[in-house]
Amino acid sequence: MNRTVTALLAMAVLIPGAASAVLTADLLPGAASAVVTTDLPHAYGARVELEMDGLSLNEIGSTADFSSSGRGRRVPASESGTDMKNPMVALLMSMVLPGWGEMYTGNDGRGKAFMAAEGAIWVGYASFEIQGSMREDDYKEFASIFAGVPRGSTSEYYRDIADYIRSEGEDSYNEGIRSEARSLYPDDLDAQSEYFAQHGYFGDAGWEWESSGRFSEYLDLRHSASLSRKNAFHMIGLAILNRAISSIDSAWMARRHNQGLKNEPHARLFVAPVVDDDGSPGSRVTLEMSF
Repeated sequence: MNRTVTALLAMAVLIPGAASAVLTADLLPGAASAVVTTDLPHAYGARVELEMDGLSLNEIGSTADFSSSGRGRRVPASESGTDMKNPMVALLMSMVLPGWGEMYTGNDGRGKAFMAAEGAIWVGYASFEIQGSMREDDYKEFASIFAGVPRGSTSEYYRDIADYIRSEGEDSYNEGIRSEARSLYPDDLDAQSEYFAQHGYFGDAGWEWESSGRFSEYLDLRHSASLSRKNAFHMIGLAILNRAISSIDSAWMARRHNQGLKNEPHARLFVAPVVDDDGSPGSRVTLEMSF
């Protein structure tokens, strides 16, 4: 018996929609055979054998034919790769709206949870903003009534009156400004006077709290307004965090979805021993690829 092994050359035409191909070659003394199949509806596969005497095309048929003979199988579209989810698309969708990416990957429950969290966060933000605005109006009105502060004063002014109980006199704001001027310009009286005139509060711009108790109440009102503003800022931080978590989660869900598809892109090579009909040993090499 001729012990040479015939060289094998196989060519495959990729038909639109084909997702995978399997090439099996039996390397036996005196003969070589190959099986090529494609696993997609409407794609065609062929079983080709090459023998010592030449090439004989023993069987050509659709994948359904191969399924019946055990050589191939028809797989649903969801397994053929047509339902693959792009992790980057899922990530970007969740950056726009948390939960949207999860719904894209088919995880509606997770998506609704992220969307509900997003809605609650923005409701909280709006509530704290409204609360902060109302408390700000409260302390401004309080300052006008109990310290003689002019309405429509700047935010800097309201901050300054929270540091001193009065604008002029002992332990007053203006005394602090005079001290700063002397410290900045110790040898220049004109510069001291100019600095004091620019930064001091005089006439109608001055204030004095009715009592130290009223002054303490004002500080409490300002603290409450500041706390509301901080809480609103924290809501923005939570919204960013919710987007970040949802984006990572949706990308991960897309990868898990794709890993669950049997025809996820891969390439595998298998080698196994085989014995010919006459007992001669050989090898079977199988190359499996999906696209």
